[in-house]
Amino acid sequence: MTDTLERDVAQRRRPRRKRGSRWATMLFIVLLISLGLVATGVLPIQQYLERETQVNAAQARLDSLVAQNDSLEADATALLSDQEIERIAREQYGYVLPGEVGYVVAPIDGEDAPRQPAEPVATEPDDRGMLQKVWDFITGRDVTSDG
Repeated sequence: MTDTLERDVAQRRRPRRKRGSRWATMLFIVLLISLGLVATGVLPIQQYLERETQVNAAQARLDSLVAQNDSLEADATALLSDQEIERIAREQYGYVLPGEVGYVVAPIDGEDAPRQPAEPVATEPDDRGMLQKVWDFITGRDVTSDG
């Protein structure tokens, strides 16, 4: 009987573990392993973040290209009109219509003046016949003075 009493006393002295502490230990171990996986890069979290950054940069570039494409489409549409073609021809190539006189002002030597397109000057339509123009050319009547 003493044997049984000694076992009862020994069992009472030994602290019993609570059931919740075993789950807490397991949870701690799982969390520790998960943290280790994240820290060593086994899980591709860093790659996910890099991909997100790349996607955002690509989206910004796409938005820029779409805006540029819209601008170019508007320019192409404008070039379909006769007025736009005439405007560009006048500005860039000094184009003048028949009956207009184009003037170009040359810069003084050593100066680079900004190139401005010449404004066409409207002249009166010439109603003279071909023979009259030839006769005026021969006699010098077609020459006009500048002043």
